[in-house]
Amino acid sequence: MANDKSRAVYGIDLGTTYSCIAQVNKFDEAVVLRNFEGDATTPSVVYFESESNMIVGKEAKSMLPVEPEKTVSFIKREIGNDDAFDKSKNTTPYHCDPVEISALILKKLVKDANDLGDNPEPIKDVVITCPAYFGNKERLQTKQAGESAGLNVLGIINEPTAAAISYGLKVSERRTILVYDLGGGTFDVTIIVVNGGAIKVIATGGDHHLGGVDWDTELAKYVLNTFNSQNGTSYDFESLSANAKYDLLVNAENWKKNLTARQTAKINFSYEGKSVNFDLPRETFFAITNDKLEETIDETRKIIDIAKQKGYNTIDEIILVGGSSRMPQVKERVEAEFGLPTRLTDPDECVAKGAAIYAMNEAYAQAIETWQNGGGDRPAPIDGDRTRVVNVTSKTYGLGIVDNKVENMIFANTSLPTSYSSTFVTIRDNQSAVILPIYESDFTDADNERVVEDKFCRLATEEISELKITGNHPKGTEISVTFSIDNEGILSVNASRDTDVIDFTLKIAGVKNEEELQASKDFIGRANV
Repeated sequence: MANDKSRAVYGIDLGTTYSCIAQVNKFDEAVVLRNFEGDATTPSVVYFESESNMIVGKEAKSMLPVEPEKTVSFIKREIGNDDAFDKSKNTTPYHCDPVEISALILKKLVKDANDLGDNPEPIKDVVITCPAYFGNKERLQTKQAGESAGLNVLGIINEPTAAAISYGLKVSERRTILVYDLGGGTFDVTIIVVNGGAIKVIATGGDHHLGGVDWDTELAKYVLNTFNSQNGTSYDFESLSANAKYDLLVNAENWKKNLTARQTAKINFSYEGKSVNFDLPRETFFAITNDKLEETIDETRKIIDIAKQKGYNTIDEIILVGGSSRMPQVKERVEAEFGLPTRLTDPDECVAKGAAIYAMNEAYAQAIETWQNGGGDRPAPIDGDRTRVVNVTSKTYGLGIVDNKVENMIFANTSLPTSYSSTFVTIRDNQSAVILPIYESDFTDADNERVVEDKFCRLATEEISELKITGNHPKGTEISVTFSIDNEGILSVNASRDTDVIDFTLKIAGVKNEEELQASKDFIGRANV
């Protein structure tokens, strides 16, 4: 049996609509820890009662139609959005940025698990999941959310990979599996080879603005149009008051859940003294949301094509993950399109459970490394599931060069960890500084997209003044640049001239410096949730 220290690690599924925390227990089982309300998952919603008192979870969600201006939901969709991190511009209560709001959600999960569990120590060491397609900025911000909540983040792991860990450890033979992960606010599709405890990611992609809430929105618009037809009104969904919009969306989520369980849902909606009542067949719901479903199918085809280009021509099975995968139309459409066995497996909890298993393995690996470096006693071996993960990068990273072009260095779906170096030259005499603009994109073809036009997202720009390129260093001075991505998918860059290593730190908008991070830690530490 594992020692107590190896148990004091946790996996957290920080979701767009619901979040979840899990641990490997003393019986070597990954289990979800219930919240104060007794639920396995907690709504990722924050209600700002005051500047120091926040309510997180089910009660906060109930405040959306009542005080929407003081309530924040779907904050995960804002991770990576620079405007949302500009506190002078964003409209969140008390100008909290997405990292801080995410940290409040994490604090609620951990507080409940601490208060209700029999943990020997307060929860500190965690692995947090994120969508597979998150880029460098989003991963760093997710990590900083955990740090702001006072946690030691052992690692960031992709949600489909965590799901595959939870599922793959039950598989004795080698299988190639497609993980179709349709959550409340995001969609991931990942192809993974599992072989016992070995998990190798082949290809991944997704859309962080596609999820169950979009089905809710389509249903809400349909009900409002029916309301207009029956009452002679002409309300537009986007023009509704915030209270009415959230009331309609909350109802739409419940109607959607009813249609998952039954063939017909009873629709009852009132607004400004008028109402509408009718029965909505499941087939109608499928029809009005079909375009959203087809978007997931299109994305899935793309990832299958990438896997084929890498020599993986056969998929053995598809597993459906994420609460929105429960909708019957998902399983029906996926099976009809791809003709493969499709399994809906523990969709709400498997990501957190897989993260908990991964966390235990990470904690053990780090303890072994500490011992090998002379720190403390050798840790007791763990008896629970062991897993080895080979991941891929979800984005392509390149360096801006002359004529508005970018030389791509590391391509999406490259196995991690990875590193790539290239040599560049200065183009002017007496150049005193060099600008290294770093770009992030979705290019995947190394043969035809090594050098591309500058038409995508700039990740970071750093001016290197330490080069001191004077008249002694004329045009044509060589500079070697190395891009490296670790197992978490986080990018680092360094450069060198001759034998001199140039100190280069990525400065990314929205990623907090040490002073800003400490301020967030102080704020979250004071907050009552």
